[in-house]
Order: sequence, then structure tokens, then C-alpha cells
Amino acid sequence: MNLPHVCFIAVHIYPVLAGHRGIAFVGGAEVQQSVQMRALLRAGCRISVLTKDHGQPDVVDCDGITVYKIPDSGQRGWPGLRFFHPRMSDLVRLLWRISPDIVFMQTAGEQVASAAVYARTSGRPFVFAGASDKDFVTGPLPGMPAQHTAMYRWGLRAAKAVVVQNVAQLELLKRHFRRNGHLIQNGYEEPQAQPGDFEGSVLWAATVKPLKRPDLVLDLARRLRHLRFLMVGGPGVDRGAQAYFDGIAHQARGLSNLTMTGHVPFRDVGLAFDGASVCLNTSDYEGLPNTFMQAWLRGIPTLSFVRPESAPGVSGTLACDDVDHMALRLDRLTRDRAAWSAASQACRRHFEDHHTMDVAVARYLEVFDQVLRGRRVTVAVPARLGERT
Repeated sequence: MNLPHVCFIAVHIYPVLAGHRGIAFVGGAEVQQSVQMRALLRAGCRISVLTKDHGQPDVVDCDGITVYKIPDSGQRGWPGLRFFHPRMSDLVRLLWRISPDIVFMQTAGEQVASAAVYARTSGRPFVFAGASDKDFVTGPLPGMPAQHTAMYRWGLRAAKAVVVQNVAQLELLKRHFRRNGHLIQNGYEEPQAQPGDFEGSVLWAATVKPLKRPDLVLDLARRLRHLRFLMVGGPGVDRGAQAYFDGIAHQARGLSNLTMTGHVPFRDVGLAFDGASVCLNTSDYEGLPNTFMQAWLRGIPTLSFVRPESAPGVSGTLACDDVDHMALRLDRLTRDRAAWSAASQACRRHFEDHHTMDVAVARYLEVFDQVLRGRRVTVAVPARLGERT
């Protein structure tokens, strides 16, 4: 198989991909894509990426990945129509300029429509990959205007193939969009990772924003004063993000057993996982968090409200019903070395069975090969899911 030129559209990825220490942003989808890009590049694909203006030159080489800057739309175009010109037209024109074999985008956003327009006009396939369960629901999407949501969903329907991260997303795609998806579990790698430690800190790593529920970590720290908590992450990019972050940081300063680092560049985040005891995820919904895989590969058990399934009934996390249940499980796990060791071994096995980059890359290459041959990629929906659609 001749390996393709794949162009990722990832408007916020430059700080993660370039390891930029001066831009305080680390997004989960961006982390996942940066790992995917490098693994696909090693496999022999040509990789390019379109990203927004973060102050970088128009074209940057990041270790063999060519990064193109999408022009800042500024005040060009007519108010009310700037979605079409210049934002959509600039992106489509840039895609025509670099002429990739496949356009790839992970996460819901207005740029999905631009990718679909390029695919329709060029005859090249567009592959969409979900980053959150919310990408496949109906109704309003968090932080996205109604017109952008409509264009995103038009682009999703136009995609040649849709990749999902877990069984729930497979079901949602089938139920709401009448499409089968291609289930590919996120892969991850971190060669310098150090194992977890029963006596280490309890770690929470995420963007400090309301949907991640960092307030619940403060609640747990107040309840479990004998444990050491470490919160890693900076503010989001939405309006009011800094004020929200500052409010959480103010409360954290009153807790002697909790340390809050603020933004940490992605290249340094792994150091926070090294030697941690337990990793918490307090979001009400997710796709498949990179923090899970960063923890699992180290043998660090995860506690969460979400339970991403790689197959029906198969998950690597210890799911909790609510914050009371999480506090109970966390307290027991950090007091019982034997229970912690069993959970550590189980999550490590789960990672090796489902989330290595070798497995993920092989499955992505299968998808790319099939869309280039002109076949819409589908996979059979498990019986228990199909019966409910």
C-alpha cells in the first residue's frame, strides 16, 4: 500500500505540537493528534497540519510534520457572512494549495464543513474522528453557535469515514446520524514514563474549566485530608476562562494538602504522572481522555464518572457513580496496597491490549486505504447496540 499524505486540521495544536512554552494551552484532542501524527509519520505517511495563527511563521517544520498557518480572518469579509468568507474560503484555498490525499479532523468544529467542501470539490476523502461523546449527540453543542453546529453536522454527514473512540460513540453515531462508525481506541506512547507509586500523590490533570469539574477535586481534598492532591492544568480559551481558573486557584490556596500548578507545557506533563498513586477524572462526559492512557501505561489506577468502553463491558477505569462514591473508592484504594497493586496491574494490561500506538496506527492505515479505494468505511455494530437504534 502506498502510504498517503494526510492533512490534519487542528486549529489549536501548534503549542502542543511545537512544545511551545509561551502559549498556555494543552487540549486533549490536540495531545492525541500530536501522538497520532508522529506515529503515522514514522509508519511512512506524509503529514501536514493546518492550524490557527499563534504567532508562528506561515510554514513551520516540526520534526518532519509540515505546519501551515491559517490566515487570521481579521475584519475581512462582511459581518454575518465571515464564516463563509474568509474563514471557510481561506481554509479550502489552503487545502487546495497543499493538495493532501486525505483530510483528517478530530473534534467538532466549524472547520469540519470546510474539510467537507474541499473533499467534495477535489474528490479527495475526508475522515472525521470524534473527540468526545458530545460530538455525536443532537441539540446544542457546548460553546458552539447554532450556525456552526449546523455546518459541523453537515460536514460530519459528508465524511467518507467516521472514527469513534468508544462503544458509546458508536451507538450515538448510529442512533442520531444513521451511520456506522469505525471503532479505533486512542493510542498513546511515552517512552520515558516512570511507574506509579502506591504512596504517591492523587493526580488530576486537565484544562481547568467548568465541564471538567475541578471543583470536585477541591471537595475530595477537603474530605480526604490525609491524602496529597496535585492539580495540573491551566485555564481554557473560552470567554471567562481566566476568571474561572482564578476562582478555583483561590479556593485551592486554602487547602494545605492540594497543590495547583497552573499550565504545564505538554512535553513536561508526564513528569506529573511519574510516581502518582491514582489519577482522577471528574468530567461529566468525555471521549477517551489521554490522561487515562498516561496513567494506565504507568500502572496508575484511574477513578472517573465516565467509563469509555473499548468493547461492550470492557473498560480500563474504575467508574464511580458520584463524588461520594469516588471519595469512598479513593480512600479505600489508597489505604489498601494489595487492592492498589491489583488495580495497577489491571489497567496496565488494559493499556497493552487496547491502546498502544502500533494497534492504533495499523487500524488508521486500514481506514485510509479503504477510503482511498473509494469505499465508505463501516464496521458492524455490536448486536446489543444495533437493537437499541
